[in-house]
Amino acid sequence: MKTNKISLELDTSTIEQLVEKMPMAVKIRLVRKLEKETLAKRIDELLNKIEQRGKKYPISQTKILEEIQIVRRQIYGSKGGS
Repeated sequence: MKTNKISLELDTSTIEQLVEKMPMAVKIRLVRKLEKETLAKRIDELLNKIEQRGKKYPISQTKILEEIQIVRRQIYGSKGGS
């Protein structure tokens, strides 16, 4: 049996209009699928932003340790608690 293929070209606006007409359950399923497909990209972008900020505003190990001590004092009191 011969099968025929049909190809459609849809612009973003048309796809959005079709999605608006879908039931909520289908929309949720699509969102979850898109979230899974884009997770690696979103994580990479976040890590790149963090790396760029670190380059723009570098911080020394000494400063990090000072900040840790300050926070520990705030949490545990002046004893420094361990």
